[in-house]
Amino acid sequence: MSASAICYTDVMNDDQFDDLKQFIDSRISQTEAMFEQRLSATEAQLEQKIEGLSSEVHRLRDEMHDGFAGVGEAVEELHKADDELNQRLTKLEHQTAA
Repeated sequence: MSASAICYTDVMNDDQFDDLKQFIDSRISQTEAMFEQRLSATEAQLEQKIEGLSSEVHRLRDEMHDGFAGVGEAVEELHKADDELNQRLTKLEHQTAA
């Protein structure tokens, strides 16, 4: 064995080493469990936010649809008014030409 290599048996016995392995394993398991809990909570929060955003998108889509429908109706009314004015203007032009 070289002088720079340290073996666990130089500083602890097998029981102590097994205890250390068990301690490390339990700490890792606890950390994994805490991480999983935090991840689950974060996922739940994100799902709620996504549902809220989805509802908002649907509401805005409905409002846009209603708005566009209103604009379409207004444009139709303007076309009708324009047609009526053109008809009246044509009638007046014919009357003045006669």
